[in-house]
Amino acid sequence: MKQLTHALAVFCILPAFLHAADLPSGESLIQRCVERQGGAKALARAENAIMTGTVELVGHNISGPLEIYQQGEKAYTVIELDGIGKIEEGFDGQTAWESNVLQGTRIKEGDELAATKRASRVYIMSDWKEYYKSAITIGSEDIDGKPAWNVAMTPTEGAVEHYYFSRDSGLIVKMTQTLPTAMGDIPVEMTLGEYRAVDGVQTPFLMTQAAMGQNMAMHIQKVTYNADIPPSRFELPAAVKAIIAKKTK
Repeated sequence: MKQLTHALAVFCILPAFLHAADLPSGESLIQRCVERQGGAKALARAENAIMTGTVELVGHNISGPLEIYQQGEKAYTVIELDGIGKIEEGFDGQTAWESNVLQGTRIKEGDELAATKRASRVYIMSDWKEYYKSAITIGSEDIDGKPAWNVAMTPTEGAVEHYYFSRDSGLIVKMTQTLPTAMGDIPVEMTLGEYRAVDGVQTPFLMTQAAMGQNMAMHIQKVTYNADIPPSRFELPAAVKAIIAKKTK
């Protein structure tokens, strides 16, 4: 009887093993994405990036200019929304911060700092093993009506993130993650589209973020790689320095 029970158990789980064997590995999908993005050499040449465009809160008739600067593990983003004001966030390689008129200025720590560090990279997939412990394909899902591979990526710090790679183009079309914030853990979805080649690098010109029931669309109008970005662009604002000084006393 025990032998029959064991045989039935093996029979029940066999389809799951067969299904897993049919899935491409997460690492192979990442490598394919790097190649489709332009190749490791082209991506390595893109040492920094400036993206400019507009951002809108979908359905609220609120919009404004957007600027994104990235270099190495440094980043700075500024948005100015009609009726809301300026929203800034940055990372100088050590300290991550954000500032807005509603919540003031604050410093990010822990998993939130780690997530900011990952997001600061111009293209993290080339060096993903420096930031993630594993990448496991868990299935296929339709994104905007087109099939994509769902890869669960476990960072060295923080919760699992899901990257969706188009089964057609190989490019990333969606990301989902739970971001730790001052207001608690917030599930966030980011879709990427309208890819265009810039200096040999396939770059998304439309990014839509969904969080807390709100959708924010970022329409990129210009992308410049290897731009002349002054070091001062990533310097900590006076308000951030003041918070650090207060903590060290």
